[in-house]
Amino acid sequence: MPSAIPKPQAVELITLTPTAGPTPTAGPTTTPTLVPGTPMPLAQKVVELSFSADKDQIFKAWNAIANLAEYAGRISVTVRAESEEGFDRSKLQNGVMEPLREADLIE
Repeated sequence: MPSAIPKPQAVELITLTPTAGPTPTAGPTTTPTLVPGTPMPLAQKVVELSFSADKDQIFKAWNAIANLAEYAGRISVTVRAESEEGFDRSKLQNGVMEPLREADLIE
């Protein structure tokens, strides 16, 4: 991972202790009761996703990524593309770099 991308911080996990009560009998899972004064579990603080996608998959994923940006307020996006033939310089400039500059996403 490039050094410019900060590493996610560790999240402290809290173990919940169920209160004393009747012993559950056969059946589906039971939900433990929180002991008064026990802190609630911490919410997930970091989401990190990595996937390869083609053009159609990017369009399908975009709403989910926009939702994450809405939940977080702001997200970091890293994009990596490879082409065995190499990229056409003018297409890359006009179709990728310039729209990102106009959106104030890159300098």
